[in-house]
Amino acid sequence: MRVFFWLIFFFWAGFSFSQDTIINQKPFSSNILSYNNPSTTISFSGYYRFLGFVRNQQETFPNNSGKTVAISSGDAYREPMLLLKLNGKTRDKITFGADFMLNSLYKGPSSDFTQALTLNLGLNLSTSITTKHGTFNFKSGGVSWYRQSRLTVWGNRSFNRISIYERRPQTPLNKTPIDRYSRYYNSGLIDQGVRYGSRAFQGIFFQGLKLPLNFSVKGVLGKSNFNRSVLENNDNFTGSFQLKNTLSTSSKIAYNYLSSWANTDSISDNRRSYFLHTLELDKKWNKIQVQMELGVGNYSDPKYKAKKGEAILVNIKTAKSTKVPLNLQLYRISPQFVNVTGNFLNTSILEVFPNIDGVGTTIRTPYQSPMVGLGFPVNNRQGVSINANVNFDRLKLNGGIGVFAEIDTSYAALSYNHNVNSQTLSRIYLFAQNWGPYNALNSTYRGVYETVNITDTTAAGLANFKKFFNTIEFQAKYNNKIFGKNYYIFSLTRLNTCQKDLNILPQMGSEVLITQFSQEVDLSYEITDKAALVLTYGLEKVMGNQYTDIGDNPDSTATNSFLESLGLENLFRYTNSRNQKNTLFGFGLDYKIGNNAMLFYRFNRYRYFDPNFIDNHLKGWEMMLELKINF
Repeated sequence: MRVFFWLIFFFWAGFSFSQDTIINQKPFSSNILSYNNPSTTISFSGYYRFLGFVRNQQETFPNNSGKTVAISSGDAYREPMLLLKLNGKTRDKITFGADFMLNSLYKGPSSDFTQALTLNLGLNLSTSITTKHGTFNFKSGGVSWYRQSRLTVWGNRSFNRISIYERRPQTPLNKTPIDRYSRYYNSGLIDQGVRYGSRAFQGIFFQGLKLPLNFSVKGVLGKSNFNRSVLENNDNFTGSFQLKNTLSTSSKIAYNYLSSWANTDSISDNRRSYFLHTLELDKKWNKIQVQMELGVGNYSDPKYKAKKGEAILVNIKTAKSTKVPLNLQLYRISPQFVNVTGNFLNTSILEVFPNIDGVGTTIRTPYQSPMVGLGFPVNNRQGVSINANVNFDRLKLNGGIGVFAEIDTSYAALSYNHNVNSQTLSRIYLFAQNWGPYNALNSTYRGVYETVNITDTTAAGLANFKKFFNTIEFQAKYNNKIFGKNYYIFSLTRLNTCQKDLNILPQMGSEVLITQFSQEVDLSYEITDKAALVLTYGLEKVMGNQYTDIGDNPDSTATNSFLESLGLENLFRYTNSRNQKNTLFGFGLDYKIGNNAMLFYRFNRYRYFDPNFIDNHLKGWEMMLELKINF
């Protein structure tokens, strides 16, 4: 009821406070009329966003407040409810601008229920100056998103093999609702906003373009949540810089530098710091493109002496015009190569992550030997993957396979990101670490990963072996028409395994430490030019073996209850370890209200269940209503 109340109030306010205007009558202004051409042109753009949310659970975690019903307004992920962009240009061709990003007025569960409207994301100011020697851009103020190179500053980006049933709030609006799904079908990409693939900074940004001899330069000096001092008021800074030269239309070379440091005590005697030097190469030959980045880094803190580590990323891909486009990726990242703003996960030195209430929990928490999808490098790891695309008329297929191995032995633990119900779980306990009845869940931005302990350890508490990982991803996309309207079907299958031995293909059975299988199917149907129906179904199965955590159910359970009922004992096994099964069914409606306004509705039924871990049982439904208006 509260959701619909706010929606009705919003539309009532829009109609009640609008003014009738007489044709050709100029609006009233207290400014003196100007009869000269203005020296500056100014324009405004941005968006307003409203979100209503309801959750009803039939089964809850016993130690997570036990709430069965939750009703809220506003986005608890700290997304802005209002973004206002001001852009101007003077007669001297100097451009300037400002971004006003306002956090949600509806703060949810808080000790202060009368929160004022805030500018928590800040006020950004920018300017651009054009000279005969080049164009120079400067920006400073609140939070901005920056990208440089994969080893220095870059957000994690994979092959965009995802379910697009759930929306990211910063995703731009399309001309029609069905366009979002047709673009994903045609290109395999979807615009997820400025945050996707970038990192948040507060500081001074600079950029020089069209410099002499085909050079360009950019950089940032400021603060990042990824590198914070233990004490909030202590100094912490991150600086990054890139010098690039375009040798020809087919060749580019760039040098990157990054330095980051933060005090770890109140008197600034101890400091955690690291710096990186990398060299990027980009070369095209006919239909083949090679991208490479080589780097060396040095990390030090009071516990670890200064250590140097190397890193290399290589990406070789053929043009999309080839019959079967291929993408070959190789990488090796030393455990001593540390950086929390690059396009890889740090797993070797967990102390680099801040442990600050309200800050450390909102950013990239420390992963321990993560099982990841293709396109997500990890330090203390090396490996290779190959991806391919092939089309059969309306059916588009793409997939990949990867093999990876640790360089040194690591912590006696594993972690895996949930592919199904990940956003649902994260909404239950936002930005929290070590939660759930067994303290194994960790919430990140719109996702949850789970930690698994390993019992085969050394005297130092590390794993008694190196871990080896296998990954397979397969996606199918199909488009056709029914009753003259387009529909799109997306199917995504993923299999991840971790074991003690190196294998070319993923293994199954009791020798595998963790096996994670997931299947997701999305359907999008164009009802009209203004409406699209969306459906999704997801199934995830996670199984452990005798070297991982043992559940509190004294009776072992079958890894496949259906095969057990058929008596096919050769196709399943009994276990006391992880035996998770997660399911999700959802439907929704994307509706175009006007040229710059859309309404998004989602209803999801979910279940998170493990018969061997008795308290791991969640079951319920959730509903979301989002209104987004561009102006």
